[in-house]
Amino acid sequence: MTLAFLWAGCQTLRNSPKYSFAEGYYSSRLYHKKRKKVYIVPSDDSIRIYSAKRISRGADTALKLAFPPNARPATFNDYNFRQLSLDFDVLNLLCKFRPSQKGFPPQFNNNILNAALYLGRRADVYQLRYRRTPLGADRRTITHYGYSFGVFAGFGGAHIDEYVTRNALAVQYDGLVQIAGVAAIVGIDRVNFGLNIGVDHLLDGNRRLWIYQGKPWLGVSIGLNLN
Repeated sequence: MTLAFLWAGCQTLRNSPKYSFAEGYYSSRLYHKKRKKVYIVPSDDSIRIYSAKRISRGADTALKLAFPPNARPATFNDYNFRQLSLDFDVLNLLCKFRPSQKGFPPQFNNNILNAALYLGRRADVYQLRYRRTPLGADRRTITHYGYSFGVFAGFGGAHIDEYVTRNALAVQYDGLVQIAGVAAIVGIDRVNFGLNIGVDHLLDGNRRLWIYQGKPWLGVSIGLNLN
């Protein structure tokens, strides 16, 4: 199931405009120490950058900067461009670490699927640089990474037995839990991973017996972008 989730995630991420340096508005420190809004038109033979402020005023939109793919401009510095957006994801929680509770040792759980919807604020950063090849030629490169902070909620499973109920039950089963928490997600190109802090609430009648009811855990997730 995890392999299928990863395959589907790669297909969706490959088609998402967030993971390509596309035409649109960005913020950058090209002209000032403070970030300013610019409009970028990338293509194979150049990256054209315009002043967003002048565009909004209907003023002269003459080209301000252009970065060809195989010639480093004389006054070039490494630049980065940032784009902010809402992040709406499906998270697959790969594992959970539960601290010790009521004398029960810490647990590392990674054998039950936990899925959640995530909503956060995302920043995608594109770093524009030139690299010198061994033959002395300059090549333009664009490196992308993203980061996001937000909240998540969903459902998952938890193994319930006599040990995690302080010998109050004589049966073992996988119970349905509602999960919720906060997450920090980092993406490098098309791969997104999250660090999650959450709590579980068992949804059946044994919730008062479960030692992890409402107790925090630390987890790692992989995300599938929906927007």
